[in-house]
Parts: sequence; structure tokens; C-alpha cells
Amino acid sequence: MTAEGSKAKNRSRLFLIVPAICILSVMISIGRQVHGREITDMAGRTVTIGQVKKVWPAYPPVAFLVYAVDPSLLVGWTTPLSPEAKKYIREPQQKLPVVGGWFGQRTPNMENLIAIKPDVALVWDQTLAVTPNMLEMLNKLNIPVLAVRIFFLSDYPEAFRFVGNVLDRSKRANELGGYIEQTIKEMKAFSSRIPNEKKISVYYAVGADGLTSDCDHIPFLDDVINLAGGRNVYKCQPSDRMVGKKIDQERLILYDPDVIVTQDELFFSNVYTSSRYRLLKAVRNRKVYMIPKTPFNWLNYPPSFMRALGVRWLAYTLYPTLYPGNIRKETRQFFKLFLGVDIGDDEANKILLLKKG
Repeated sequence: MTAEGSKAKNRSRLFLIVPAICILSVMISIGRQVHGREITDMAGRTVTIGQVKKVWPAYPPVAFLVYAVDPSLLVGWTTPLSPEAKKYIREPQQKLPVVGGWFGQRTPNMENLIAIKPDVALVWDQTLAVTPNMLEMLNKLNIPVLAVRIFFLSDYPEAFRFVGNVLDRSKRANELGGYIEQTIKEMKAFSSRIPNEKKISVYYAVGADGLTSDCDHIPFLDDVINLAGGRNVYKCQPSDRMVGKKIDQERLILYDPDVIVTQDELFFSNVYTSSRYRLLKAVRNRKVYMIPKTPFNWLNYPPSFMRALGVRWLAYTLYPTLYPGNIRKETRQFFKLFLGVDIGDDEANKILLLKKG
């Protein structure tokens, strides 16, 4: 065979091989889409999912988590956004429908859920046992369900990385998880320098009368109080793990906390003028504080990644002369990193509920 003929034969083979490779690649791609990939969720369940472009979170804390990782993948909210929250939420996500979820006495709007056709539903792992019909209903709709664990603040780094893997946003998720890990490390070092006998006592006031509180072993609030160097005065039985308990006025006077924190605006508006609170040390010293809640609550209900900023706020609030950070600067950095929002010092003061200066 001549050299020219050999070259022609090789070209013919090349023309056959290239299309074959392309066809094989397409088949592999289709196979992946059909069969999906197996994910072991944070409850230890193995679930097969396809490509994820639309995510429905069944609980507020999970919705906030998804929003921080990639707002564009979120298909709906569990509860309506407050006007104040909307100022810090991207415009497309302000217009998302309220689908609801399984929490309190609520169930989701199934018509909305069917209409948006999410590729995956993310649920709070602790609810799997107490809401068995949730899995049944979502399975009937062919919506894969993955559980996320976000109980303690220390759960969040792993939770962010898990969700980042599911959503193919690992770089972003690692950045957010790394921030929270660093925060926990710094706050552990800070609180460890405060002797137990000198730790400031804290009471979390719930309700218009302030006479309901969360137990010292309920993790949403308590692990943040501990990390901030405080001490929760309200002690409960282990059986009360997830229940806010009512106390009487005498018990609150007996506790006589150094600081009171609340997210109830009615209680806060009356605490310095009502005679029922005047004997309390925190009231006499004007150390009753509203917990920031922009755009989501910073300490307790509903819990969110904002606790990573809330623990810094609480440490600054309890120990303004000992706290080593700059709370305004940290607030600006946090809003930029987690929410993609630039704020100045004046706005940070407003969010922190601080006066200028």
C-alpha cells in the first residue's frame, strides 16, 4: 500500500472512532441521568438522586441553609418573608411561592409542591421519626428526600458540605462551613478564658410576660450561650428537651439573671416600665436585650446559620470590654459572605440594635 493510501485508511478509521466516542459519552451521560447517583444523607439513609436544579426545603432552617449555598436553586419558602428580611434577600427569591412544610401544625401546599416539581426535598433529620407521613407523601410524588442534621451550631460545617455535595456547590459550601468552624474555635477559646464562677448568667424570656423559657439542655440556644461565655439560669428535666416551660414570677426573681435576652417585642417594650420586673438585676442594670433577627433569628427559633453571628453578638453583649472582635466589622463580613449583601457601619448598627458610637 502506498503512503498516500495508508494515510487515507487512517483518516477513515479516525472518522469512525470519533463518532463512536461521542455516542459512548452520550450513552454514559444518559445512563447517569437515568440511574442518578447514590447519596448517603446525614441520617444514614442511602437515596438515589438525579441532577439537582430545583430544591425544596421542608423546614425553615433547611431553607435558610440552601439559600446561603445557592439562592437560585431554591424553589419556595416554608414561611412568608418579613418585610425586614426581604431587604437582604435577592429579588428573584423574594418572589418565590410559600410552599410550607412539616413543622408546628403546618403541612405543605401540595398543589404548589406538585407544580414546582423539585428534584430533591431536603428535610430536618430529627423529624423523620416524628413525621412518618412526610416520606410517604413525597415518595408518592417521586421526590427524593435527603435528611440534613443542623441541631447544634457545630453541625453546620458538615451540613453545609453535605448540601454542597448534593447541589454540586462544594467550593461555596466549604467556604461557609470553614467560617463556622473558625467561629466555633475562636468562641471556645474566648469562653474558656472566663472562670465558671465569673460567667454571666443569662435568662431567655419567651412570651409577652417573659415567664416562659427554654431549658438549659435545649441546644438551639444553650450551646450558643455556652460558647459566648454565658450560663443559662433555667434548669429543666431531660424530658423537657424540646419544650419551652412556664415559670412563675417568684422563680424568675430567684434566678435573678445578670442579663435577659428575648425575641418577643411586647415583652421588651414593657420590661423597663412594668413593676413586676423591677426587682430583677438585669432590669435595674438595663441589661435586657432584643435578639437580632435580620434577616433570620440569630439565636433561637427558627434556628439558622445566623447563630454563627449570633454567638459573636451575644459574647459582645455579655462582655463588651472583654470581647476581642469588632462586632460591626464582623457583621458586615458575615452579611457579605453568607447573604451576598454589602452593608455599612450605620446599617450594621441598626441590624445589631446598637446605638452609634
